[in-house]
Amino acid sequence: MLLQAEKKLSGDLEPSDLELAIFRTLAYFAYSHYPVTAFEIWKWLLEPEREYTFGQVFEVLQFSAYLKEQVFTEQGFYSLEKNPDLIKHRRTRLANALTKYAKLKRFARILGRVPYIEGVAICNSLAFHHTLPSSDIDLFIIASKGRVWSARFFSTLPLILLRERPGERAEDPVCLSFFATKESLAFERLKIGERDPYLAYWSKSLIPLIDKNGWLKHFEAENAWIKAILPHAYAVKRSSAFRLKNRFSVPFTPLSELLAERVQEERFPLAIRRLRNRDTRVIITKDMLKFHAEDRRAEIRDALEDRMNTAV
Repeated sequence: MLLQAEKKLSGDLEPSDLELAIFRTLAYFAYSHYPVTAFEIWKWLLEPEREYTFGQVFEVLQFSAYLKEQVFTEQGFYSLEKNPDLIKHRRTRLANALTKYAKLKRFARILGRVPYIEGVAICNSLAFHHTLPSSDIDLFIIASKGRVWSARFFSTLPLILLRERPGERAEDPVCLSFFATKESLAFERLKIGERDPYLAYWSKSLIPLIDKNGWLKHFEAENAWIKAILPHAYAVKRSSAFRLKNRFSVPFTPLSELLAERVQEERFPLAIRRLRNRDTRVIITKDMLKFHAEDRRAEIRDALEDRMNTAV
Protein backbone atom coordinates (compact mmCIF):
# COMPACT_ATOMS: atom_id res chain seq x y z
CA MET A 1 0.00 0.00 0.00
CA LEU A 2 2.87 2.39 0.79
CA LEU A 3 4.37 1.78 -2.63
CA GLN A 4 1.02 2.49 -4.23
CA ALA A 5 0.71 5.67 -2.16
CA GLU A 6 4.19 6.81 -3.20
CA LYS A 7 3.30 6.23 -6.87
CA LYS A 8 0.11 8.16 -6.41
CA LEU A 9 2.04 11.06 -4.88
CA SER A 10 4.06 11.25 -8.08
CA GLY A 11 0.91 11.16 -10.18
CA ASP A 12 1.56 7.75 -11.75
CA LEU A 13 -1.80 6.17 -10.88
CA GLU A 14 -5.47 6.85 -11.36
CA PRO A 15 -7.51 7.05 -8.14
CA SER A 16 -7.89 3.63 -6.57
CA ASP A 17 -11.18 2.08 -5.54
CA LEU A 18 -10.45 2.94 -1.91
CA GLU A 19 -9.59 6.55 -2.69
CA LEU A 20 -12.84 6.96 -4.62
CA ALA A 21 -14.83 5.27 -1.86
CA ILE A 22 -13.34 7.62 0.75
CA PHE A 23 -14.13 10.63 -1.38
CA ARG A 24 -17.65 9.29 -2.00
CA THR A 25 -18.16 8.90 1.76
CA LEU A 26 -16.98 12.44 2.47
CA ALA A 27 -19.19 13.72 -0.35
CA TYR A 28 -22.21 12.08 1.27
CA PHE A 29 -21.56 13.70 4.66
CA ALA A 30 -20.75 17.04 3.04
CA TYR A 31 -24.45 17.42 2.27
CA SER A 32 -25.16 17.81 6.00
CA HIS A 33 -21.88 19.67 6.72
CA TYR A 34 -20.78 16.81 8.95
CA PRO A 35 -16.99 16.36 9.40
CA VAL A 36 -15.99 12.79 10.18
CA THR A 37 -13.09 10.99 11.83
CA ALA A 38 -10.92 8.39 10.15
CA PHE A 39 -12.75 5.62 11.98
CA GLU A 40 -16.12 7.00 10.88
CA ILE A 41 -14.89 7.08 7.28
CA TRP A 42 -13.98 3.40 7.58
CA LYS A 43 -17.27 2.48 9.28
CA TRP A 44 -19.45 4.37 6.80
CA LEU A 45 -17.32 3.68 3.70
CA LEU A 46 -19.74 4.05 0.80
CA GLU A 47 -19.89 1.57 -2.08
CA PRO A 48 -16.33 0.21 -2.15
CA GLU A 49 -15.72 -2.75 -4.43
CA ARG A 50 -14.53 -4.83 -1.47
CA GLU A 51 -14.00 -4.57 2.27
CA TYR A 52 -10.94 -2.78 3.68
CA THR A 53 -9.30 -2.67 7.09
CA PHE A 54 -9.21 0.51 9.14
CA GLY A 55 -5.42 0.53 8.68
CA GLN A 56 -5.80 0.61 4.92
CA VAL A 57 -8.27 3.49 5.10
CA PHE A 58 -6.06 5.45 7.49
CA GLU A 59 -2.98 4.89 5.33
CA VAL A 60 -4.71 6.22 2.23
CA LEU A 61 -5.93 9.25 4.17
CA GLN A 62 -2.33 9.98 5.11
CA PHE A 63 -0.59 9.40 1.77
CA SER A 64 -3.08 9.87 -1.08
CA ALA A 65 -2.24 12.80 -3.34
CA TYR A 66 -5.68 12.47 -4.90
CA LEU A 67 -7.35 13.08 -1.54
CA LYS A 68 -4.89 15.72 -0.38
CA GLU A 69 -5.98 17.91 -3.27
CA GLN A 70 -9.61 17.82 -2.15
CA VAL A 71 -9.90 16.82 1.52
CA PHE A 72 -9.32 19.14 4.45
CA THR A 73 -8.36 17.82 7.86
CA GLU A 74 -8.21 19.48 11.25
CA GLN A 75 -8.22 18.13 14.81
CA GLY A 76 -8.68 14.58 13.53
CA PHE A 77 -11.73 15.41 11.39
CA TYR A 78 -11.97 15.16 7.62
CA SER A 79 -14.23 17.14 5.30
CA LEU A 80 -14.56 18.36 1.73
CA GLU A 81 -15.24 21.85 3.10
CA LYS A 82 -12.45 24.10 4.36
CA ASN A 83 -14.39 25.51 7.27
CA PRO A 84 -12.98 25.14 10.82
CA ASP A 85 -16.39 26.09 12.22
CA LEU A 86 -17.74 22.71 11.12
CA ILE A 87 -15.92 21.02 14.00
CA LYS A 88 -17.31 23.54 16.47
CA HIS A 89 -20.79 23.05 15.02
CA ARG A 90 -20.50 19.28 15.30
CA ARG A 91 -19.57 19.54 18.97
CA THR A 92 -22.39 21.98 19.63
CA ARG A 93 -24.86 19.69 17.94
CA LEU A 94 -23.54 16.73 19.90
CA ALA A 95 -24.23 18.63 23.13
CA ASN A 96 -27.76 19.35 21.92
CA ALA A 97 -28.30 15.69 21.05
CA LEU A 98 -27.36 14.71 24.59
CA THR A 99 -30.07 16.98 25.99
CA LYS A 100 -32.55 15.31 23.63
CA TYR A 101 -31.45 11.89 24.87
CA ALA A 102 -32.29 12.88 28.44
CA LYS A 103 -35.81 13.79 27.38
CA LEU A 104 -36.13 10.74 25.17
CA LYS A 105 -35.18 8.35 27.95
CA ARG A 106 -38.17 9.58 29.96
CA PHE A 107 -40.51 9.27 26.99
CA ALA A 108 -39.16 5.79 26.16
CA ARG A 109 -40.41 4.56 29.50
CA ILE A 110 -43.90 5.60 28.43
CA LEU A 111 -43.53 3.93 25.04
CA GLY A 112 -42.41 0.75 26.77
CA ARG A 113 -45.90 0.42 28.23
CA VAL A 114 -47.86 1.43 25.14
CA PRO A 115 -49.87 -1.52 23.77
CA TYR A 116 -48.95 -3.07 20.42
CA ILE A 117 -45.40 -1.68 20.33
CA GLU A 118 -42.70 -4.30 19.73
CA GLY A 119 -39.74 -1.97 19.29
CA VAL A 120 -38.56 1.64 19.12
CA ALA A 121 -35.42 3.09 17.55
CA ILE A 122 -33.86 6.55 17.21
CA CYS A 123 -33.38 7.59 13.60
CA ASN A 124 -32.39 10.49 11.31
CA SER A 125 -30.13 13.29 12.59
CA LEU A 126 -30.41 12.30 16.26
CA ALA A 127 -28.95 8.89 15.45
CA PHE A 128 -25.80 10.74 14.28
CA HIS A 129 -25.83 13.09 17.31
CA HIS A 130 -26.13 16.02 14.93
CA THR A 131 -29.12 18.12 16.00
CA LEU A 132 -30.18 21.70 16.60
CA PRO A 133 -32.55 22.78 19.41
CA SER A 134 -35.33 22.91 16.81
CA SER A 135 -34.54 19.44 15.41
CA ASP A 136 -37.12 16.71 15.86
CA ILE A 137 -36.60 13.68 18.06
CA ASP A 138 -37.38 11.17 15.30
CA LEU A 139 -38.41 7.64 16.22
CA PHE A 140 -39.06 4.52 14.19
CA ILE A 141 -41.64 2.22 15.78
CA ILE A 142 -42.25 -1.49 15.26
CA ALA A 143 -45.88 -2.46 15.78
CA SER A 144 -47.50 -5.80 16.50
CA LYS A 145 -48.87 -7.68 13.50
CA GLY A 146 -52.15 -6.18 12.37
CA ARG A 147 -51.94 -3.35 14.91
CA VAL A 148 -49.98 -0.58 13.22
CA TRP A 149 -52.86 1.91 13.54
CA SER A 150 -53.41 1.10 17.21
CA ALA A 151 -49.70 1.43 17.97
CA ARG A 152 -49.66 4.86 16.35
CA PHE A 153 -52.81 5.97 18.17
CA PHE A 154 -51.61 5.02 21.65
CA SER A 155 -48.04 6.28 21.16
CA THR A 156 -49.18 9.60 19.70
CA LEU A 157 -51.84 10.21 22.36
CA PRO A 158 -49.43 11.24 25.15
CA LEU A 159 -47.66 13.59 22.72
CA ILE A 160 -50.97 15.24 21.90
CA LEU A 161 -51.86 15.63 25.57
CA LEU A 162 -48.42 17.04 26.44
CA ARG A 163 -48.16 19.13 23.22
CA GLU A 164 -44.80 17.61 22.31
CA ARG A 165 -45.27 17.13 18.58
CA PRO A 166 -43.61 19.14 15.76
CA GLY A 167 -45.41 22.46 15.33
CA GLU A 168 -46.55 22.41 18.97
CA ARG A 169 -43.20 23.25 20.56
CA ALA A 170 -40.14 25.09 19.30
CA GLU A 171 -37.47 22.86 20.86
CA ASP A 172 -37.08 19.08 21.04
CA PRO A 173 -40.41 18.05 19.48
CA VAL A 174 -41.02 14.30 19.26
CA CYS A 175 -41.86 13.05 15.77
CA LEU A 176 -43.52 9.67 15.23
CA SER A 177 -43.77 9.50 11.46
CA PHE A 178 -42.69 5.94 10.65
CA PHE A 179 -44.41 2.76 11.84
CA ALA A 180 -44.00 -0.76 10.49
CA THR A 181 -44.82 -4.28 11.57
CA LYS A 182 -42.17 -6.97 11.82
CA GLU A 183 -43.62 -8.51 8.66
CA SER A 184 -42.79 -5.42 6.57
CA LEU A 185 -39.14 -4.77 7.43
CA ALA A 186 -37.68 -5.64 4.01
CA PHE A 187 -36.86 -2.07 3.04
CA GLU A 188 -35.21 -2.57 -0.33
CA ARG A 189 -38.63 -1.95 -1.87
CA LEU A 190 -38.54 1.56 -0.36
CA LYS A 191 -35.53 2.63 -2.42
CA ILE A 192 -35.92 5.55 -4.79
CA GLY A 193 -34.54 4.10 -7.99
CA GLU A 194 -31.47 1.90 -8.17
CA ARG A 195 -29.40 4.08 -5.88
CA ASP A 196 -30.55 5.34 -2.49
CA PRO A 197 -27.57 5.89 -0.16
CA TYR A 198 -29.66 7.71 2.44
CA LEU A 199 -31.88 4.68 3.03
CA ALA A 200 -28.80 2.52 3.60
CA TYR A 201 -27.29 4.99 6.09
CA TRP A 202 -30.67 5.45 7.79
CA SER A 203 -31.09 1.71 8.23
CA LYS A 204 -27.61 1.13 9.63
CA SER A 205 -27.71 4.09 12.02
CA LEU A 206 -30.87 3.08 13.90
CA ILE A 207 -30.31 3.16 17.67
CA PRO A 208 -32.65 0.70 19.40
CA LEU A 209 -34.42 1.79 22.56
CA ILE A 210 -36.90 -1.05 22.90
CA ASP A 211 -36.59 -4.52 21.38
CA LYS A 212 -39.16 -6.90 22.79
CA ASN A 213 -39.04 -9.73 20.26
CA GLY A 214 -35.74 -9.47 18.42
CA TRP A 215 -36.93 -7.08 15.70
CA LEU A 216 -33.44 -5.68 15.18
CA LYS A 217 -31.94 -9.06 14.22
CA HIS A 218 -34.89 -9.64 11.93
CA PHE A 219 -34.39 -6.19 10.39
CA GLU A 220 -30.73 -6.95 9.71
CA ALA A 221 -31.60 -10.26 8.06
CA GLU A 222 -34.30 -8.67 5.89
CA ASN A 223 -31.93 -5.94 4.68
CA ALA A 224 -28.81 -7.86 3.73
CA TRP A 225 -28.74 -5.82 0.50
CA ILE A 226 -27.16 -2.96 2.44
CA LYS A 227 -23.95 -4.99 2.90
CA ALA A 228 -22.88 -4.21 -0.66
CA ILE A 229 -23.37 -0.47 -0.05
CA LEU A 230 -21.96 -0.12 3.47
CA PRO A 231 -19.85 -3.25 4.03
CA HIS A 232 -18.26 -2.05 7.28
CA ALA A 233 -21.38 -0.68 8.98
CA TYR A 234 -22.76 -2.74 11.83
CA ALA A 235 -26.00 -2.70 13.77
CA VAL A 236 -25.97 -0.30 16.72
CA LYS A 237 -26.48 -1.92 20.10
CA ARG A 238 -28.32 -0.28 22.95
CA SER A 239 -25.91 1.76 25.07
CA SER A 240 -26.04 1.59 28.86
CA ALA A 241 -27.86 4.93 28.87
CA PHE A 242 -30.75 3.36 26.95
CA ARG A 243 -30.65 -0.16 28.32
CA LEU A 244 -34.26 0.01 29.36
CA LYS A 245 -36.02 -3.07 30.57
CA ASN A 246 -38.63 -4.45 28.22
CA ARG A 247 -41.71 -3.67 30.26
CA PHE A 248 -45.05 -5.36 29.92
CA SER A 249 -47.42 -3.22 27.92
CA VAL A 250 -51.09 -2.73 28.63
CA PRO A 251 -52.59 -6.09 27.58
CA PHE A 252 -56.02 -4.90 26.49
CA THR A 253 -57.62 -1.82 25.04
CA PRO A 254 -61.23 -1.31 23.95
CA LEU A 255 -60.21 0.38 20.67
CA SER A 256 -60.48 -1.74 17.54
CA GLU A 257 -57.92 -1.50 14.75
CA LEU A 258 -60.58 -0.34 12.32
CA LEU A 259 -61.72 2.44 14.63
CA ALA A 260 -58.11 3.51 15.28
CA GLU A 261 -57.61 3.77 11.51
CA ARG A 262 -60.76 5.82 10.94
CA VAL A 263 -60.05 8.24 13.79
CA GLN A 264 -56.55 8.98 12.52
CA GLU A 265 -57.30 9.14 8.81
CA GLU A 266 -59.82 11.90 9.45
CA ARG A 267 -57.00 14.07 10.80
CA PHE A 268 -54.54 13.59 7.92
CA PRO A 269 -53.35 16.89 6.41
CA LEU A 270 -53.91 17.55 2.73
CA ALA A 271 -50.26 16.94 1.80
CA ILE A 272 -50.42 13.41 3.21
CA ARG A 273 -53.70 12.70 1.45
CA ARG A 274 -52.28 13.83 -1.90
CA LEU A 275 -49.12 11.73 -1.62
CA ARG A 276 -50.73 8.64 -0.16
CA ASN A 277 -49.16 5.53 -1.75
CA ARG A 278 -48.08 7.46 -4.84
CA ASP A 279 -44.45 6.52 -4.18
CA THR A 280 -42.28 5.63 -1.18
CA ARG A 281 -42.56 9.02 0.53
CA VAL A 282 -45.98 8.41 2.07
CA ILE A 283 -47.04 4.81 2.59
CA ILE A 284 -50.31 3.94 4.29
CA THR A 285 -51.07 0.22 4.51
CA LYS A 286 -52.07 -2.28 7.18
CA ASP A 287 -48.38 -3.04 7.79
CA MET A 288 -46.69 0.35 7.37
CA LEU A 289 -47.40 4.01 8.09
CA LYS A 290 -44.70 6.26 6.65
CA PHE A 291 -45.32 10.01 6.57
CA HIS A 292 -42.28 11.61 4.91
CA ALA A 293 -43.89 14.16 2.62
CA GLU A 294 -40.68 16.22 2.63
CA ASP A 295 -38.38 13.42 1.52
CA ARG A 296 -34.86 14.62 0.64
CA ARG A 297 -33.41 11.30 -0.45
CA ALA A 298 -33.36 12.20 -4.15
CA GLU A 299 -31.78 15.57 -3.36
CA ILE A 300 -29.07 13.89 -1.26
CA ARG A 301 -28.38 11.30 -3.96
CA ASP A 302 -28.15 13.98 -6.66
CA ALA A 303 -25.83 16.13 -4.53
CA LEU A 304 -23.58 13.11 -4.03
CA GLU A 305 -23.47 12.40 -7.76
CA ASP A 306 -22.70 16.05 -8.51
CA ARG A 307 -19.75 15.94 -6.10
CA MET A 308 -18.42 12.77 -7.70
CA ASN A 309 -18.74 14.24 -11.18
CA THR A 310 -16.76 17.35 -10.22
CA ALA A 311 -14.02 15.48 -8.35
CA VAL A 312 -10.44 16.09 -9.46
